[in-house]
Amino acid sequence: MPGKEWHQKHWKVVHRIERPSNELVKRFALLATAQIADSMGRHGVMHHEIKPLCPDMHVAGPAITVLTRPGDALFVQKAIEVCQEGDVVVIDASGYRDVAALGERLAYYFQRRGIGGIVCDGAIRDSQGIVDRGIPTFSRGVCIKIFGSEGPGAINVPIPCGGIVVNPGDIVVGDRDGVVIVPREDSPRVVELAEKHLADELERVKRIEAGESMEVVYGVDTKINKWS
Repeated sequence: MPGKEWHQKHWKVVHRIERPSNELVKRFALLATAQIADSMGRHGVMHHEIKPLCPDMHVAGPAITVLTRPGDALFVQKAIEVCQEGDVVVIDASGYRDVAALGERLAYYFQRRGIGGIVCDGAIRDSQGIVDRGIPTFSRGVCIKIFGSEGPGAINVPIPCGGIVVNPGDIVVGDRDGVVIVPREDSPRVVELAEKHLADELERVKRIEAGESMEVVYGVDTKINKWS
């Protein structure tokens, strides 16, 4: 192992993690990130710069976490053999936008494994190729430069990503608004509440379309008059 200076997480590769059920993931996939975030008190939202390569990209699945140096692909490569079908590969590349953590080839190899998508707190490259292959990919930026594959890094350890702590097996949901992380142990409660929020929203739409006023449906004037 080169040198002696590394973090205690470095060089760890955890193959077995606990994942949420497929049924639970499918329920989250029907919800918008905003509804999910509202159900967690507006927490769990990654930095607004982490966005999909195309606005119509959507992802929902359990997190496989990757810790890597900016521009280093060694542990991204290793994650290809660790991930399972439906997983979302979440990469902590320290938020650097001037060097890429992966490109089309590695994204393609992940796709062959059946992953649900990729989230990178850093940059990616070969963005057009990734889009053409239909791989849901969210990143902080796009950059041509990449450094190599030397390490250090780790797989399936807790990581920061976009200002949020992500643990292996947490549920990742991404759409054109951004990415939200749901702690796996809290996911049953969150999905129930998010589904209720959606049902309530649709009910209010019906009431407005039926002719009710914003004051009646949302209590707008009542809230304003409290401050008069």
